[in-house]
Amino acid sequence: MIEFLSKWIEQITISVIIVSVLELILPKGNLKKYIKVVLGIYILFCMISPFVNSQELYNFKDINLEDYTKNTTKKTSELNQESMNKRLQSLYIEQIKKDIEKKVNEDGYYVLKCDVDVNLGEQNENPGLNQIDLIINKGKVATIQKVEIGSKNDNEKNNSEDSERIKEKIANEYEISKDIINIKIKSP
Repeated sequence: MIEFLSKWIEQITISVIIVSVLELILPKGNLKKYIKVVLGIYILFCMISPFVNSQELYNFKDINLEDYTKNTTKKTSELNQESMNKRLQSLYIEQIKKDIEKKVNEDGYYVLKCDVDVNLGEQNENPGLNQIDLIINKGKVATIQKVEIGSKNDNEKNNSEDSERIKEKIANEYEISKDIINIKIKSP
């Protein structure tokens, strides 16, 4: 390899010296720019020709392209499928969250936080929706209500009824048990 590189550098050096001498000899005129183009092509040819003519550099007998293409396409397809599955799972979870927010908003509540635990895929033990945790608030803006100390607040009773109604609505929508839905209603 060192011998190849030394011959290549020697050939380039000789061609540059020849071109420099020819440029000094050339008369000034209209033809000079065309001759310079030809000399530039000559230098370019001298730089490329050892790579084109060398049999040693292009020894393809030892290379097995079938193994290379099999390994790279298999790895690429596995990687693409894995990243696609992750992206689809995140899109699915986001869509569920948006849908739950829409259902809760229909009842006059505002979702402060929505956590969804979903197992997708065939390898998981419990595929499907496993847990839905919601923190909601009545309306978008908290209102101040009069609180009486020592008496049972009707607001708590209404909140539990609303919570059960929302649980029922979500459970029917996704065909899941109400037990996996946790709703916490923040007091306005």
